Amino acid sequence: MASTSGRKRTEHGGTRARRIGKIIGTVVLILVLTLIILACFAAVYVNTVILPEAKLDLSDYTTELSSTIYYKDPDTGEDVELRTLYGVENREWVSYDELPQTLVNATIAVEDKRFYKHNGVDWIRTANAIKLMFTGKDIQGGSTITQQLIKNMTSYDDVTVKRKVLEIFRALDFDKKHDKATIMEMYLNYIYLGDNCYGVATAAKHYFDKELSELTLAECASLISITNNPTVYSPYRNDGEMNKKRQEDVLNKMCEQGMITESERDAAKAETLAFSQGDSDVTPESIYSWYEEQLISDVVDDLMDAYGYSERVAQDLVTRGGLQIYSCIDLDIQSIVDEVYSNQSNLNVVSKSGQQLQSAIVIIDTSGNVVGLAGAMGDKTGNLVWNNASDAKRQPGSALKPLSVYAPALELDVISPTAVFDDTPVRVLSGSAWPVNSYGTYTGRMTLASAVARSSNPIAVRVLEMLSPEVSFEFLENKFGISTLESGRTVSGDYKTDKQSSPLALGGLTDGVTVMDMAAAYSTFPRGGVYIEPRTYTKVLDAQGEVLLDNTQRESRTVIQETTAWYMNDLLKGVVNSSQGTGTTANFSGMTIAGKTGSTNSNNDRWFVGYTPYYTAAVWTGYQTPERIYYSGANPACDMWKLVMEKVHKGLANKDFNEPSGLKTVTYCADSGLNPTQACTHDLRGSRVVTARVFAGDVPTDYCEMHVDVSVCTSSPILNANGEATGLYHLVGDYCPAYYIRKSEDGEETLPGTTQTIALLNYSRDIVGGIYGNDYSYFLSHLQAYGTCTVHTGTVQTQPQEDPDDSQTQPTQSTSPGTTGETDTAQEETTSPVAQHASQPPTVGQETDTAQASAEAPG
Repeated sequence: MASTSGRKRTEHGGTRARRIGKIIGTVVLILVLTLIILACFAAVYVNTVILPEAKLDLSDYTTELSSTIYYKDPDTGEDVELRTLYGVENREWVSYDELPQTLVNATIAVEDKRFYKHNGVDWIRTANAIKLMFTGKDIQGGSTITQQLIKNMTSYDDVTVKRKVLEIFRALDFDKKHDKATIMEMYLNYIYLGDNCYGVATAAKHYFDKELSELTLAECASLISITNNPTVYSPYRNDGEMNKKRQEDVLNKMCEQGMITESERDAAKAETLAFSQGDSDVTPESIYSWYEEQLISDVVDDLMDAYGYSERVAQDLVTRGGLQIYSCIDLDIQSIVDEVYSNQSNLNVVSKSGQQLQSAIVIIDTSGNVVGLAGAMGDKTGNLVWNNASDAKRQPGSALKPLSVYAPALELDVISPTAVFDDTPVRVLSGSAWPVNSYGTYTGRMTLASAVARSSNPIAVRVLEMLSPEVSFEFLENKFGISTLESGRTVSGDYKTDKQSSPLALGGLTDGVTVMDMAAAYSTFPRGGVYIEPRTYTKVLDAQGEVLLDNTQRESRTVIQETTAWYMNDLLKGVVNSSQGTGTTANFSGMTIAGKTGSTNSNNDRWFVGYTPYYTAAVWTGYQTPERIYYSGANPACDMWKLVMEKVHKGLANKDFNEPSGLKTVTYCADSGLNPTQACTHDLRGSRVVTARVFAGDVPTDYCEMHVDVSVCTSSPILNANGEATGLYHLVGDYCPAYYIRKSEDGEETLPGTTQTIALLNYSRDIVGGIYGNDYSYFLSHLQAYGTCTVHTGTVQTQPQEDPDDSQTQPTQSTSPGTTGETDTAQEETTSPVAQHASQPPTVGQETDTAQASAEAPG
């Protein structure tokens, strides 16, 4: 009979086993469920993320048909052929039948030995690549010829898990649609073999001076060795040492895989390779115009965006794919641009280092079409050259202010069109008053219209800071399409960002702007506030006539109200038409013109972005390597703009910009921006009442309290340090006569005294950097500092100085002391005794503005 203790041990052992079994079962169940969940997630990811991007059908792809650019004849409306395109790369395409089998075998041996057996993905090599990933190494290797081809033909080449997964699915899909011969043909024609050689046919001529069919086994192995790393395995590097090592490795693999015998391998290794130094430069069959080259670039970029093609594939499609490209060019306008810009004498300025002054222009019509452009001065001598119209990023200076400061401030009701600001320093930076003006002075109180026309830097900063840099940045980038702004990055240890006052208000950006972006942004104003992304073409058809790119409905958006656009047009007309405007040299008769100049503190870049009701044109001038511009005229960009645009507008009827309804003509005080009072007409500089046209919501409602009437004594002039009259007078004292009474036999006659009513600015300004502003002489506090009349000090004057009969004349004292600022009501209004000195305020103490030339984008 078994013992009780034995039974208990058996029962306990069974219980433990059951418990362990349950735990293991639970763990297994959890693992299975987890795997199922992960598999579901993976399936969803593949279906929603990978598969939509995996399609890459190039069955209709060809490089044997020339593409054609068309333009629309303005007289007939017909599409007319403009240009037949040719390839710009050093590439000769060969069919599969023309490829030496030895070269094909060498490629397979070293790149993808199971090429004919797999369906686009070599799962054995892929597994090894995944193993590398899990061991923390780079996700590289394992790519088949099909995968390498796809990588070469698309722009999706980041080394990530997603890229590897997408590459696999694309290869599987691609292999279904293309046979092995097509894949090999495309691969060997697309690979880059160094020294500007694309494809094996071009490389054979370059390195061996032979046709592809003439290559030996040794040469085929050497040629295919280059593609692994064209820099390292170049035959021209270290006497071809690395190329020779890899060539022997290729030959060994070919022998191992039964493609050649050992004797063939050894003979090929022993063969002496004679490399030639072929010409790798492409001699273009035709030089494209600036417009045509920009058009090609735009279509290439859009093909890459729309289809994920690599730049090389997109370029081949454009130049050799039989495409029909419908351009927006206006031949008449482009011919004018070419005429002006090909003639270097139109801008014959040479820098101290010997550089020729350069320029670029972009012209856009009201529909957003780029109708003409030039990327440089002089004859265009090559293709794919640097284009200053779209490639270059240069500092815009004050040309940025309408976009970054004034348009958004008006749009968001931060300022009104009758606003007045201080044209005086905002702060002290590095021990100096900042910012300074290009006109070498600080004016003081200034209207918005004058600030824009004269390009005041302090006022731009003040308005920008009322608006906030963040709002300005957003407006520039998201509304006006300025694509080159920098939100923040570290450059040589310094943090750079354009979300600051100086870059946005004065145009000293981290990277700069393009001429294309500036033209597109400014074209918003004559269009009534609508931004349209610029275009050089309307549509692109493939070789079968199917739409490949549809650009007929270009992105457009209303970025500012029509009323704001009208205000900007009115303000920017002042830049060109006002006597104080910085862009007057761009003006020509018979056309309404508006625009803005721009320059930098170093004077390395000069701009004029101007527009009419018909066209907008942005012009940049500067040196290819930035250098100070010394120019005998006012602004070379203005002169180039006028040379082109005056001819463009010849024969066009003059008209104004569209005017919304509801405009009112109002008067306001040029010092306060408010409704004027009688005192505003008594200013020492003459009447300060000005007019403006505004919409109902912007009509001033309050009245000026800045101007106050006071009395001065004309017998007591204020002298400067040299004892010369300043045109100012002391305030009246207790004994200054307001008038005289002359007695005669015929009665009494009232004669004018020595007191006179004038208006001064009862305004307090923060003095920054010791700069008072040019209008400080007309401040009440300024005259008060000189005290009252020094002539009439208590001794009664018995007669007016001009009256010979002093026995019959009695003086009458002023009823109000001048230091109180009260109006002398007994005196009639008179013209200011110092109005003639308005342009020459007195020089006393620190009152004179001593600003130097602008250090920040003077305008």
